[in-house]
Amino acid sequence: MPKSKTIWLGSLASVAAIAIASAPAAAQQPKNPNIVVILADNLGYGELGVYGGGILRGAPTPRIDALAGEGTRLLNFNVEAQCTPSRSALLTGRFAIRSGTYEVPIGGIPDGLTQWEITTAELLSGQGYATGMWGKWHLGSAEDRMPTNQGFDEWYGIPRTYDEAMWPSLDETRSMWPSVGNRQGWNAKVVHPQHIYEARKGDKPRQVAVLDEDRRRTMDAEITSRAVEFIKRNASSGKPFYAYVPFAHVHMPTLPNLEFAGRTGNGDWADCLAEMDYRTGQILDAIKQAGIENDTLVIFASDNGPEERQWPGGNQPLGG
Repeated sequence: MPKSKTIWLGSLASVAAIAIASAPAAAQQPKNPNIVVILADNLGYGELGVYGGGILRGAPTPRIDALAGEGTRLLNFNVEAQCTPSRSALLTGRFAIRSGTYEVPIGGIPDGLTQWEITTAELLSGQGYATGMWGKWHLGSAEDRMPTNQGFDEWYGIPRTYDEAMWPSLDETRSMWPSVGNRQGWNAKVVHPQHIYEARKGDKPRQVAVLDEDRRRTMDAEITSRAVEFIKRNASSGKPFYAYVPFAHVHMPTLPNLEFAGRTGNGDWADCLAEMDYRTGQILDAIKQAGIENDTLVIFASDNGPEERQWPGGNQPLGG
């Protein structure tokens, strides 16, 4: 089989639809390709070097740029405006409004992908694939709506979003502003903190730790190490696999791993961009070292437009 690594940065609904449509045909081939989907969080079209960003945005992205050079690069960036609908479209190939996932849910209210939707993980699992996910789900925070109930064999990550890493610090006075009584606006008894979960299909999801700013810094390292282990494990067994790897970067709060803090000299956001490129390289290296480079399809994409709350994101030359 010819080398099939590729990069897609475009309409996630289209990517999912192509994957679903081609799955039955792929099942008839002598060997099903492995599939790795790397999803950046709030990465603008113009942030990567291959799209005119990179060093101009504070950090070069050589590994992602090289991946783009080996495959297909999409040039029309049309996605949903928020995390939840774009992830729903990616995993189902359907408009998010059809499954109740048309906007980001607020923490503490009922949320989730309708359970009759068929995800790519469910589809590929039925074709004999091992399926794994590490990172942000954002498609249901009740236990019966978590990834291991939507086709994934294993999952490590958070049910909702990384904004909530800032909740625990709201009750600490670290600046000139005094606290209001002994609280600054968040009460864990009213809205519970978000936890990091670990789950296996058929088992009850287990809370590993509270998501706070310190754990936010280490999430991409944890996500990558678990994805790499999954890739190596299944490559050794010869079982085809589907690895869904939604990174934490570059979603706010943009907190790089301490190994990358200050590395670029251009601030935390640029350090996070550099770390994201490095983590992508670790996954690509694992694929090559496992000897499955020619049997693996790699898709790199972003879930929606860039961050706009703390800095001007880069969608250039596109608008909006």
